[in-house]
Amino acid sequence: MAQDKNINDSGISTLFFDLDHTLWDFELNSSLALEETLENLFLVGRNGLTAENFIKRYHVINDRMWDQYRRGKIEKSALRSRRFDEALALFSIRENGLAERFADMYLSLCPVKKNLFPGAQDVLENLSARYPVWLLTNGFSEVQAVKIENPGIKPYISGMVTSEEAGAKKPSREIFDYAVKRAGAEASSSAMIGDDLENDVHAALAAGFAQAVWFNPSGSQGDVSDSRISVVKSLEELAGIF
Repeated sequence: MAQDKNINDSGISTLFFDLDHTLWDFELNSSLALEETLENLFLVGRNGLTAENFIKRYHVINDRMWDQYRRGKIEKSALRSRRFDEALALFSIRENGLAERFADMYLSLCPVKKNLFPGAQDVLENLSARYPVWLLTNGFSEVQAVKIENPGIKPYISGMVTSEEAGAKKPSREIFDYAVKRAGAEASSSAMIGDDLENDVHAALAAGFAQAVWFNPSGSQGDVSDSRISVVKSLEELAGIF
């Protein structure tokens, strides 16, 4: 049977997926939520602020601060609102409590957005029929819990491990060790699929995973010399790997 062939040939028995930027289209969903928040707080038009120029600048700040969060340089509480404070300050908008109100509204709107990457639901449906599928994410636990209620995700996953639950963030080995134990799996028969070459792919292999797939739709360059690494530009290509 095809099921036995896939498992036996690859030696893989459990799959772990990153969530944001891999299954759940963070850029699109975040941009939609930011637009709504800006409109609801009557910020569009103030000091030349447009949704387009705010979102562009915000994403640069957000990426930088998430990197600091992963490395333990800032706490969740600071990340939660400071990124909005810094983005608004670029338009000389400074009001007491505004960044906190912005964060509250954005974080209520963003995770309920349902846009997934093309093929995500079909891939999850097909793979979950043959493997336990787990999510492994650095995202805030309460936010990710809302995202996975998405009907294109929830029916197909066996569970989710967040960095807050594990007490460690990717690329730390501890979060991978915790995830494998939580899933009742073995690293030596597990595979990781994610968009971040360092934090998902290299980190999983360093933690003893048998295989890792770099989801790289933009065609970025990176070190993929390890024979255990596969690179795909679309999620549909996973059908040829697992």
